Amino acid sequence: MTRPISSSESPPTAAASASSSTSIDSREIAPSLAPGLGVSLWGRLRETAATAEGRSELILAALGSVLLAGLFWPTLVNFVFIWSTNENYSHGFLVPLLSLYFANEASKKARGRLNRSGGATLGFGLVATAVLGRWANVLVPIGLIGDLAFLVGLAGVATLFLGRDGLKRYGFALGFLVFMVPLPVALYSAIASPLQLAVSKIAAGLLNLSGIPVLREGNLMILPGDIRMFVAEACSGMRQLTGFLALSAAIAHSVQRPWWFKAVVVASSVPIAMTANVLRVMLTGFIMYKIDPEFALGAWHTAEGLALMAVGLGLLMLELWALNQALVFDEPPDPKGPGDSGALGGGSEHGIRPARASAAHPMVTTLATTRLEGPAALVPVAGRSTVARPTSGSLPTKGVPA
Repeated sequence: MTRPISSSESPPTAAASASSSTSIDSREIAPSLAPGLGVSLWGRLRETAATAEGRSELILAALGSVLLAGLFWPTLVNFVFIWSTNENYSHGFLVPLLSLYFANEASKKARGRLNRSGGATLGFGLVATAVLGRWANVLVPIGLIGDLAFLVGLAGVATLFLGRDGLKRYGFALGFLVFMVPLPVALYSAIASPLQLAVSKIAAGLLNLSGIPVLREGNLMILPGDIRMFVAEACSGMRQLTGFLALSAAIAHSVQRPWWFKAVVVASSVPIAMTANVLRVMLTGFIMYKIDPEFALGAWHTAEGLALMAVGLGLLMLELWALNQALVFDEPPDPKGPGDSGALGGGSEHGIRPARASAAHPMVTTLATTRLEGPAALVPVAGRSTVARPTSGSLPTKGVPA
C-alpha cells in the first residue's frame, strides 16, 4: 500500500537513497573553511582527527616521525649536547619553537585544504636521500652530514603526508631548522678566525682615529698604561652573525616583497653583525682606557654585548625603513586573497611583482611598509623609475621608522 507524501515532506533524492548502501568520503562532508578565515596548525590537526581516514593518516605520520627519530637518534642527542655546552649554539633550543611558530602562521594564512596528491615520489626520494646520508655519516663521522640528512628526512616525511602543496606551504618553517645545525669545528674556525682578525684591525684603526692610541699585534690590542685587550674568538662576531642571519631570514619571510628585496635583507645581516661587533670592541677599549678595566669584564661585558645586539637590530630596522622609503611598490589586486602567501611569505608566483606586507602578521607591525588601498597605477616620477599611486580609494600611507 502506498502512503501519500504530505506537503511538509520532500521526496527522497537519489543521493539520499544511495547513502544507505554507499559510503561517502568523509573529506567531502567535512566543513570547509570560510573565505578569509585562517585556521591554526592545531585546528587543522583537530579537523583531520575528526574523521576515521584522517586519524589513520595522523597515526601513520606519527609512526613515520618516530622511525625517523629512531634512525637519527645519535644526531638528536648530539644536538642537545652541543646546545647545552657550547654558548655559540645555545640558541638551538629556540629554533624548533620558532619553526613551529612559522608553520602555524603559514597555516593561518592559507585558505582551504591542502591538495595532498603528488607527493609520494618526491617524499620517498627525500627519505631515501636521508637514509643514504645517515649511512654515509656512519662511514664518514662528520656530524654535518647526519644533521643535514635529518632535515632532508623531515622534509620527506612531511611531503609524504602533506603532498607537494604541503611542502610549499611549510617549506620556510622546515628550512628555518637549518639554523639549529652546529658547524664542524674546522669550518667554524675557518670562518671565525678571519672575522676575528678583521674586527681587531678595524677596531684598532677606529680607536686610533678617535684619539686613543692602540698598538695591535694580531688580535692583541695594547692601550696606554700597559692595558692589554685580547679580541677572543668569542668576539669574532660569529654569534652575532648567526643571530642576525636567522632574524633577517625571519623578517624577509614576513614581508611580501620581491625575491631581490629579501635577498638584500638577508645579505645585509653580515655587515650589520660585523658593525655591531666592531662597536662592541671599541666600546670595551674606551671603557678600559677612560674608566676602569674592571667595567669591561664579567657581567659588564655581557651587558655590552646585549646593548650592541640591540644596536644591530636597530640598524636592521633602519635599513628596512630606508628601503621602503626609497622604493615604492606597485600592488595590483590579488585574486588569491591576502591569506595565500605561498612558501616564502608572499609576492607574485613568479617573484617579480612586489606586494605589501601583511598587516596581520605580528612580526611585521614594527616594520615600515607602504600600503595601497584600491587599484594602483604606475606613474613616472622624476628621480625614480616608477611610483605606485592609487587610482581610487584612500591615499597610500607610508610607515615610519621603528
